[in-house]
Amino acid sequence: MDVDRIKHINDSFGHSEGDRALKRTADALEETFRDSDVVARLGGDEFAVLAIEASGHSEATIKTRLLECLHAIGAKQSGYEISLSFGVARFDPSNGTSIGELMVKADRAMYEHKRRRSKQSLEMETSVQSEQAP
Repeated sequence: MDVDRIKHINDSFGHSEGDRALKRTADALEETFRDSDVVARLGGDEFAVLAIEASGHSEATIKTRLLECLHAIGAKQSGYEISLSFGVARFDPSNGTSIGELMVKADRAMYEHKRRRSKQSLEMETSVQSEQAP
Protein backbone atom coordinates (compact mmCIF):
# COMPACT_ATOMS: atom_id res chain seq x y z
CA MET A 1 0.00 0.00 0.00
CA ASP A 2 1.04 3.57 -0.29
CA VAL A 3 -0.03 6.88 1.17
CA ASP A 4 -2.08 8.87 -1.32
CA ARG A 5 -1.06 12.42 -2.21
CA ILE A 6 2.06 12.47 -0.01
CA LYS A 7 3.66 14.88 -2.49
CA HIS A 8 0.71 17.24 -2.00
CA ILE A 9 1.17 17.04 1.79
CA ASN A 10 4.91 17.73 1.45
CA ASP A 11 4.36 20.61 -1.00
CA SER A 12 1.47 22.19 0.91
CA PHE A 13 2.46 21.63 4.54
CA GLY A 14 6.20 20.91 4.40
CA HIS A 15 8.30 17.77 4.58
CA SER A 16 8.10 17.64 8.37
CA GLU A 17 4.32 17.28 8.07
CA GLY A 18 4.79 14.67 5.35
CA ASP A 19 7.02 12.74 7.77
CA ARG A 20 4.32 13.05 10.45
CA ALA A 21 1.72 11.71 7.99
CA LEU A 22 3.94 8.67 7.35
CA LYS A 23 4.41 8.14 11.10
CA ARG A 24 0.65 8.43 11.69
CA THR A 25 0.08 5.91 8.91
CA ALA A 26 2.53 3.49 10.54
CA ASP A 27 0.75 4.01 13.88
CA ALA A 28 -2.63 3.26 12.25
CA LEU A 29 -1.22 0.11 10.68
CA GLU A 30 0.23 -1.06 13.98
CA GLU A 31 -3.08 -0.36 15.72
CA THR A 32 -5.08 -2.16 13.03
CA PHE A 33 -3.02 -5.32 12.71
CA ARG A 34 -2.22 -7.93 15.34
CA ASP A 35 1.13 -8.55 17.00
CA SER A 36 1.41 -11.76 14.96
CA ASP A 37 1.18 -9.80 11.67
CA VAL A 38 4.23 -8.15 10.11
CA VAL A 39 3.97 -4.44 9.27
CA ALA A 40 6.86 -2.88 7.35
CA ARG A 41 7.69 0.36 5.62
CA LEU A 42 9.25 -0.51 2.29
CA GLY A 43 10.48 3.02 1.66
CA GLY A 44 9.10 6.41 0.78
CA ASP A 45 5.34 6.23 1.15
CA GLU A 46 5.07 2.45 0.65
CA PHE A 47 4.10 -0.06 3.33
CA ALA A 48 3.54 -3.81 3.32
CA VAL A 49 1.72 -6.09 5.72
CA LEU A 50 1.97 -9.83 6.00
CA ALA A 51 -1.23 -10.82 7.79
CA ILE A 52 -2.26 -14.30 8.74
CA GLU A 53 -5.96 -14.71 8.04
CA ALA A 54 -8.00 -15.74 11.04
CA SER A 55 -11.67 -16.11 11.75
CA GLY A 56 -13.26 -12.67 11.95
CA HIS A 57 -10.29 -11.01 10.29
CA SER A 58 -11.32 -11.06 6.65
CA GLU A 59 -9.93 -8.61 4.12
CA ALA A 60 -13.09 -6.48 4.35
CA THR A 61 -12.95 -6.40 8.16
CA ILE A 62 -9.30 -5.39 8.15
CA LYS A 63 -9.85 -2.68 5.51
CA THR A 64 -12.79 -1.27 7.46
CA ARG A 65 -10.76 -1.16 10.69
CA LEU A 66 -7.82 0.48 8.94
CA LEU A 67 -9.98 3.10 7.21
CA GLU A 68 -11.74 3.91 10.50
CA CYS A 69 -8.37 4.33 12.21
CA LEU A 70 -7.06 6.53 9.38
CA HIS A 71 -10.24 8.60 9.45
CA ALA A 72 -9.87 9.13 13.21
CA ILE A 73 -6.28 10.24 12.67
CA GLY A 74 -7.29 12.47 9.75
CA ALA A 75 -10.05 14.10 11.79
CA LYS A 76 -7.36 15.39 14.16
CA GLN A 77 -5.31 16.93 11.35
CA SER A 78 -5.67 20.37 9.87
CA GLY A 79 -5.89 20.64 6.12
CA TYR A 80 -5.72 17.02 4.95
CA GLU A 81 -6.88 13.49 5.58
CA ILE A 82 -4.63 10.47 5.22
CA SER A 83 -5.78 7.89 2.69
CA LEU A 84 -4.18 4.76 1.28
CA SER A 85 -4.20 2.83 -1.95
CA PHE A 86 -3.70 -0.87 -1.41
CA GLY A 87 -3.58 -4.20 -3.13
CA VAL A 88 -4.01 -7.65 -1.67
CA ALA A 89 -2.42 -10.93 -2.69
CA ARG A 90 -3.28 -14.20 -0.99
CA PHE A 91 -0.88 -17.05 -0.39
CA ASP A 92 -2.09 -20.44 -1.57
CA PRO A 93 0.00 -23.17 0.07
CA SER A 94 -0.81 -25.62 -2.73
CA ASN A 95 0.57 -23.15 -5.32
CA GLY A 96 4.00 -22.47 -3.83
CA THR A 97 4.04 -18.75 -4.68
CA SER A 98 7.13 -16.89 -3.45
CA ILE A 99 6.95 -13.75 -1.31
CA GLY A 100 8.40 -11.81 -4.27
CA GLU A 101 5.58 -13.03 -6.53
CA LEU A 102 3.02 -12.09 -3.88
CA MET A 103 4.52 -8.60 -3.66
CA VAL A 104 4.27 -8.19 -7.46
CA LYS A 105 0.60 -9.32 -7.40
CA ALA A 106 -0.21 -6.97 -4.51
CA ASP A 107 1.57 -4.10 -6.28
CA ARG A 108 -0.45 -4.69 -9.45
CA ALA A 109 -3.66 -4.82 -7.42
CA MET A 110 -2.70 -1.55 -5.68
CA TYR A 111 -2.17 0.25 -8.98
CA GLU A 112 -5.48 -1.10 -10.27
CA HIS A 113 -7.12 0.25 -7.09
CA LYS A 114 -5.50 3.65 -7.73
CA ARG A 115 -6.63 3.59 -11.37
CA ARG A 116 -10.25 2.79 -10.44
CA ARG A 117 -10.32 5.48 -7.73
CA SER A 118 -8.81 8.05 -10.11
CA LYS A 119 -11.37 7.16 -12.79
CA GLN A 120 -14.25 7.39 -10.28
CA SER A 121 -12.96 10.73 -9.01
CA LEU A 122 -12.70 12.07 -12.56
CA GLU A 123 -16.22 10.81 -13.38
CA MET A 124 -17.62 12.44 -10.23
CA GLU A 125 -15.82 15.69 -11.00
CA THR A 126 -17.14 15.66 -14.59
CA SER A 127 -20.65 14.91 -13.35
CA VAL A 128 -20.57 17.79 -10.85
CA GLN A 129 -19.25 20.16 -13.53
CA SER A 130 -22.02 19.04 -15.91
CA GLU A 131 -24.67 19.69 -13.25
CA GLN A 132 -23.28 23.18 -12.65
CA ALA A 133 -23.07 24.12 -16.34
CA PRO A 134 -25.77 26.59 -17.54
